[in-house]
Amino acid sequence: MRKTVTFIGISTLFIVLLFSAFFTLLRFEKQYPLYSLEKGWVATYRNQQYLNTELGALSDQIGVSFSRGDKITLTLPKLLKSCEAPFPYLIFKTECCSYEVFLDGKLIAYEGLDAVANGSYIGNGYNIVPLEPDYAGKKLSINLYVTENNTKANVVNMMMGDFDDLYRNLMYTATFPLITGIFLIVFGHIFLLISLVFYMRSSDVFNQIVCSIIGILLGLWLLTEFDCFTFLLDKSTATFIGYSALYLLVPTIYSLIYSLHKRYDGLVLSIMGYGSLAFSFLFIALHLTDKVHIHHFIIPYYLLALISFLFLVVYDFIDFKSKSKNPTTQILMFGLTLLSISLILTALTDVTRPNLDCRDNILMINVIPATAMFFVITQLLNHFVFMTRIYAQRKEYASLAQIAFEDALTQLPNRACSDKRLADLDESDSDFCIVSLDLNGLKEVNDNDGHPAGDKLLKSFSSALSSTFKGFGECFRIGGDEFMVISDSIDKDKVVSLLDLLDKKLLDLDKEDPGINHSVSHGFAFKSEAEDKDTHAVFMLADQRMYNNKKTYYARKNISKTK
Repeated sequence: MRKTVTFIGISTLFIVLLFSAFFTLLRFEKQYPLYSLEKGWVATYRNQQYLNTELGALSDQIGVSFSRGDKITLTLPKLLKSCEAPFPYLIFKTECCSYEVFLDGKLIAYEGLDAVANGSYIGNGYNIVPLEPDYAGKKLSINLYVTENNTKANVVNMMMGDFDDLYRNLMYTATFPLITGIFLIVFGHIFLLISLVFYMRSSDVFNQIVCSIIGILLGLWLLTEFDCFTFLLDKSTATFIGYSALYLLVPTIYSLIYSLHKRYDGLVLSIMGYGSLAFSFLFIALHLTDKVHIHHFIIPYYLLALISFLFLVVYDFIDFKSKSKNPTTQILMFGLTLLSISLILTALTDVTRPNLDCRDNILMINVIPATAMFFVITQLLNHFVFMTRIYAQRKEYASLAQIAFEDALTQLPNRACSDKRLADLDESDSDFCIVSLDLNGLKEVNDNDGHPAGDKLLKSFSSALSSTFKGFGECFRIGGDEFMVISDSIDKDKVVSLLDLLDKKLLDLDKEDPGINHSVSHGFAFKSEAEDKDTHAVFMLADQRMYNNKKTYYARKNISKTK
């Protein structure tokens, strides 16, 4: 538990420090005055004038939602002031409208005038209009041409000033969503790659893959919703990316809920998930084929999102009732629930909000990024729990492997390990050497001095054996007093010299511990010497030579006793 709390604290601190650095980087002081041109306009629609119109509430003041082909003329009665900027620009945000901008009746900028006729998509976003050097003291007017039915032709955040100040102000007023969106996309891609690497080795990371995709989609939606792509992409592309990311959120959320609750019958959940995915692809396909543009599906999407939220609440209740103790389910469902609540509230306010720009929406500019970052923290916590579990499993596997393939007393590889090595050699055509060794007198030591003395003999011999053949071959304990060395080397003189060195080390051990006899009988053979050319034949030849050596050893010992 303490490790988990520490991990959460460190992760949160890192995110806070990262965000603080970006906030500092984006903070700025404007070099020149910025003038807001939101109020006091004269709107002309179908030969009727609307005085003192506020651009952000244009549709409400006129009392209609506009249709494709409608034209609205906006005129600012007051003459433009000079902002003393070297690069004066005008920016304003529109929804699915082409436009013309005039100064004293002279056309200075336009965009998308053919969209009404050819049906091309304009999208939502900021329009950036350079002003002429002598703009001061002139009258500004704008013609808006509605390109989609059921459109709010509101004009939001119309400002005039220096290009650099306008650009930085646009980014600064969306600092939290901007940083969150970038972080979600970068973090999502990194985490997705990490999860895919683990997915090759473990099937238990699908949740993390889905969470990464949710993060990427959220990041794309936030950046487009707050027009952070204004200076990188055209309005139609940015709007398409934003709506596509938003529409794909519902099926990915279904996928995460299903993955976290595989123990239950998920037929209905699967149907809803695949159904919402099919609808999302249908919306995107209809837009790409210019049948119906993508923003017209927002209300059906909100209904799908509401249904998915109800499923999420149901599964939250099921988890609570069953007292689920699965940490992955608890962590991710908690983060997903908070995120979904904020998204549903956003959908509800979006249906009724009069203002097109989300910068004035506290829920959008603060709550959504905050819950998105909280979801990231739950994702990190889940990854920490997953890695902790994987580490424990691998540690347990390593322990079991050690028990299975290592002799507990001598720490040498055991018989099972030697059999595997011999099987590998049988697959090779290369020559090799097998040394068979058998301790002399182990039974007598156990009988006369006890098994602790016998264990001591085995340990000291194993240490001498492994140090002698280190770098030359692999040493194995294949029985009580039986050992084996396998080497790829076929240098006979080298083998003889190493066995002589081993005998010398055993004599030194005799001097250190004269109460125990340290000696070994050995024999070796090469594959080239065996008739059948397999490991069994080579080992049997080496073993026969070892027994011949043992007979010689005991014969000499008996002669020594008779004297």
